[in-house]
Amino acid sequence: MSASTLVTFLGKGREDRQTGYRTATYRFPDGSERKTAFFGLALAEHLDADTVVILGTSGSQWGVMVENLASEGEEEDKRIHLMEAEATATVDQTMLDDLADIMSRAAGRTVLPRLIPFGKDADEQYRILDTVADSVPNGNVNFDVTHGFRHLGMIGFLSTFMLERVRRLDVRGLWYGALDMTDRTTHITPVLQLDGLSRVQRWIDALARFDATGDYGVFAPLLIEDSVPEDKVRCLERAAFYERISNDRDAKRSLDTFLPVLKDRLAGASGLFQDRLEDKLAWAKATPRSERQRRLAMTYLEREDFVRAAVFGLEAQVARECETRQRDPDRPRDREEVKGEMQKSLTGEWHTAYTTLNALRNAMVHGTRPRQHEYETLLSDHEQLRGTLRGAINRLLPVKAEA
Repeated sequence: MSASTLVTFLGKGREDRQTGYRTATYRFPDGSERKTAFFGLALAEHLDADTVVILGTSGSQWGVMVENLASEGEEEDKRIHLMEAEATATVDQTMLDDLADIMSRAAGRTVLPRLIPFGKDADEQYRILDTVADSVPNGNVNFDVTHGFRHLGMIGFLSTFMLERVRRLDVRGLWYGALDMTDRTTHITPVLQLDGLSRVQRWIDALARFDATGDYGVFAPLLIEDSVPEDKVRCLERAAFYERISNDRDAKRSLDTFLPVLKDRLAGASGLFQDRLEDKLAWAKATPRSERQRRLAMTYLEREDFVRAAVFGLEAQVARECETRQRDPDRPRDREEVKGEMQKSLTGEWHTAYTTLNALRNAMVHGTRPRQHEYETLLSDHEQLRGTLRGAINRLLPVKAEA
């Protein structure tokens, strides 16, 4: 079983001189309740976290918290020194390290108090993120954004995605003790799980990764979390595989199995991004095959995947010629025969466009220098290469009104 960590913030609460924060009865989503002034510690108990990372500034209520945790007379000189430093916002990491054992003993789990800057500028904000990354051990992690300056909650929110992407940690939840939502009759304070926001951010991240790679598989875990049948999601992953090896025919077949899932509104955060996902899969609905390949060529061109753009552009041209000559573009023999006939019949601008596209494709696939100097120049400038590929594909494959 992997180790679990809770990251929480400590602010400057002074509603109660003895406890700092106001004591509240927090009700968790499972119905259990805990009465405490320090929500982070109650949450750690609720989650049974192995480690609690407490983040606070030089003026956070470290002394008040330790006073609530320490036994009478325990490390009294160090506690007094900490209280004095708290009053003047001069707490340093050494003071916290000296009292970490008291915090751990009282909390019944490892407590790592960590000093962070106020986050007043970009450099300080980066240092906070760096501290979080350095402090969280491997395993799963939860974040509590209840206390501390309001902007620290935003940094904590961002930390969840940094740890997922950089450290490959399993972020389990984002928590908030909603003191401002305390019921006036029952005096119960609800505990909110902000996992919905986390899923939205993960979708945004997945879309960015898809735009960079074209891999539909990045959406798989998000769709499964929102109850899309796993067998349908696996079709999406297979489509990504087939498309990456330029097998658009089987990619379409796999997407044809997945696409009916999008006829009804998806649950959860997936529903917010459903239209975007459908747009990215729209090429598979186009007819005929040459139009599907043309759309893929232009998609890869925008992604600056020039090799695939050239490959699909040429394949689309052959497929369109097959369709025009009433031959089967899925039959290898028909494709080869039509390709040979087409190469002999192309003239003028169409011949130039085909020759250019084919020469660039060969040079990029084989990693060889093209014979013509003009093509070598194109392969040294991505803007010129992109423009030339686009022009050649558009010349060979003008968009049809019926497509």
